[in-house]
Amino acid sequence: MIAADFAKNRPRILVADDETIIAMQIGELIEAEGFVLAGVAATATQAVDMARELRPDLVLMDIVMPGGGPDGGDGMDDPADGIDACAMIQRDLNIPVVLLSAHGEEHFLRRARRALPAAYLVKPCQNTQIRAALEVALALRAHNDPAAPFRLREAHHRIKNSFSLLHSMLRIQEIQTKDPQARHSLADAGARVLALAKAHESMIGGGPESLSDAKAHVERLATALFGAQAPPPPQAALTLELDVDPLPLLPAQVIPCGIFLAEALTNAIKHAYPSGGGAVRVALHAQDAQAELCIADDGRGLAGDPGDLGRNSFGLQCLQAAADQLEGRMDMASEPGRGVRVSVRFPLFVEYRDGAYQSRSA
Repeated sequence: MIAADFAKNRPRILVADDETIIAMQIGELIEAEGFVLAGVAATATQAVDMARELRPDLVLMDIVMPGGGPDGGDGMDDPADGIDACAMIQRDLNIPVVLLSAHGEEHFLRRARRALPAAYLVKPCQNTQIRAALEVALALRAHNDPAAPFRLREAHHRIKNSFSLLHSMLRIQEIQTKDPQARHSLADAGARVLALAKAHESMIGGGPESLSDAKAHVERLATALFGAQAPPPPQAALTLELDVDPLPLLPAQVIPCGIFLAEALTNAIKHAYPSGGGAVRVALHAQDAQAELCIADDGRGLAGDPGDLGRNSFGLQCLQAAADQLEGRMDMASEPGRGVRVSVRFPLFVEYRDGAYQSRSA
């Protein structure tokens, strides 16, 4: 099953060459380099037809190939050679084509340039050159695919909905469960699932490199967690205080930031005030290219040393794991009767430039 899934995700390449032996050699090379051979076409017309039917990720095609001539019966002119087929496949199917030929003459190059192939390789060429051309063409296709942002947004939307449904199911089970320890465990699981749902909700609007609004993300998640877990008055008059700056987060930082917040806030709500009310404060600020997310309460404090507790607490281990994913440093301070302060300082990887936050690598 794992091998089948791996093969399913490998790029599929259609080879088009009228020389059977050469086509077999290229096919062997493609599979040896880790790609999937989607098929082999022997004519330019067959290459277009197979590309339309198989929808490969890329076509590797010889230039000098027999075509079908005028109208092949479908009301459209068939390609005369590999260059014509390249233009049709890229224009009509949005599939990149790498042209491979022994001809490097200027008139071939002029026609090839008008067809706008993803690459043009002149035989003889090394296997490493073919692999490099294929990888660059595939990377450009993924980068320039006009549907990619929509698919990414749709994926985040579907994942968010799935996590939201799972959170609702956990909440129902938590409410119906009478055992206090089981209820606490379900509440912890629900908080982690809700953090994932809110993380994907924050990433719905952007692309794979888009920055997310940390203020909106943190405030939405904190408010949702507090509303779901804080006991209503008069059991405990808890209040939530938010002090969050509008900072940017890279996509890779959104989920661990949410997990850290969910773990720390859930612990404060559950354990800080066993017999009375108080305030839980969530703050996020930046200084010197570092962000600090802090969750603090003024409750009873921890019943031991944070380092000792962490060795046996799954929640504290989750906090440390989230801090590690943020490439940050976690700090926990506690004093009996004066509450707990849990924080993580992590790099922003962005800077304020030209009136907006931008990635430092931009």
